[in-house]
Amino acid sequence: MGLNDFVVKSARPLPVFILVDASGSMQGPKMDMLNNSLKEMIAALSNIEGAKGQIEICLIKISGNVEIVQPLVKVEEVVLPELHAGGRTPIGKSIEDVIELIEDKSIVPDRAYTPIIILISDGIPTDITQEMYEKMPLNKAQYLEWEPIKKLHNSERSKKCMRLSLGIGKDADFEMLKAFINKDNVPVIKAEEVPTIAKFFEWVTMSVSQRSVSANPNQFEDIPFDDLFPDDALVL
Repeated sequence: MGLNDFVVKSARPLPVFILVDASGSMQGPKMDMLNNSLKEMIAALSNIEGAKGQIEICLIKISGNVEIVQPLVKVEEVVLPELHAGGRTPIGKSIEDVIELIEDKSIVPDRAYTPIIILISDGIPTDITQEMYEKMPLNKAQYLEWEPIKKLHNSERSKKCMRLSLGIGKDADFEMLKAFINKDNVPVIKAEEVPTIAKFFEWVTMSVSQRSVSANPNQFEDIPFDDLFPDDALVL
């Protein structure tokens, strides 16, 4: 028996990409709750026992520009920065950036489980085309023709990703968020009250945890949400 027979293979990565709207309108209690919820989620995901997949986290801040504030690393190695609100909301650029990361096999190797992408926003994208601005408000079908979302649904690896999204407040663009998901049985979560932000992160934590310990983490058809949210917080 050779030495290689005793080598323990590392767990397959389970990458989680979190796109956070940190534009000026997020200032105050919304951003405070979001920062606290991120910390609680990371703490919970760092203590899962019996995981088949090694959870990895990447945090992308959407503000005056799009910034990777935490590159993709094992969840136990995450060092969360305190996010501060300011600037605009270039969601299209953040989607294009996360596609590049996922399609890059030096970042997300072939052996990785299918990634999870989470989008959180309280407003409309500020980088849509002038033609789209003139047609506002847009519906889901129109957003599906927007180049960043179109690319998300058609890129080789990104199109297979599990996607979850949260719209915060009455000004969130729920049609855009529905187009981002584009999966009929997965709702956009609507947070009219700040505490719902924490509930959303509980849902994300539960969803990621269940995938990490399942016999096949690439199977994620059923995402339970009925017990966490009232009906008026679910946008389908």
